[in-house]
Amino acid sequence: MHLHYKRTVMEEKNWMLLMEDLSEIRLLSSLILKKARKGAAATAQEVDMLFRVALAKDPIVPGELSHDMGISKTTVSRLIDGLTENGLIEKLYDRQDKRSYSLRITSEGKDELDSMYHYYLEPVYGMREALDEAEFQQFIGLVRKVNLYMAKKQSKNKGEFI
Repeated sequence: MHLHYKRTVMEEKNWMLLMEDLSEIRLLSSLILKKARKGAAATAQEVDMLFRVALAKDPIVPGELSHDMGISKTTVSRLIDGLTENGLIEKLYDRQDKRSYSLRITSEGKDELDSMYHYYLEPVYGMREALDEAEFQQFIGLVRKVNLYMAKKQSKNKGEFI
C-alpha cells in the first residue's frame, strides 16, 4: 500500500510538470499564430490553407490539405468554399472523375498573400532574431519531428495511413 502511495505521488508530480510544459507549448502557439488581420479577406485558417496551396509545387487535393493541416475534410471543404467564393483559389476538376479536383491559387490569391505575409511571418522573424541560426534550425527540426509523430499518432487513431 505504501508503494502505491509513492507511485501516485510521483505520477502527480510528473502530471504537474507536464501541465507546465503544455502551458509553455500553448503560450508559444498563441504568440506565434496570428489571428486574421482586421479587414482581411480570409480567416486565419483560410490564410493557412492559402499559403499551403500557393507553396505546393503541383495543384494540391483537399485530402492532402486535411492531412497537412491536421483538420477534418469537412473543415477543409468549408475553407475551400470561402476561398473560392472570394476568388483566392480555384478548383481544377479531374477530366475523368468530375467529383475529384485539385486546387490552385489565383492571381487575386497571390496578391492577397503578397499583402499579408509580413504580418503572419513577424513572429518567425522575431524567433530568428532571438536565436542564432543553429538554434533556430534545431528548433525547426524538433518541431518537424514532433509534428511527424503527432500526425502518425492521429492517423493511427483514425485508422488512416500517412
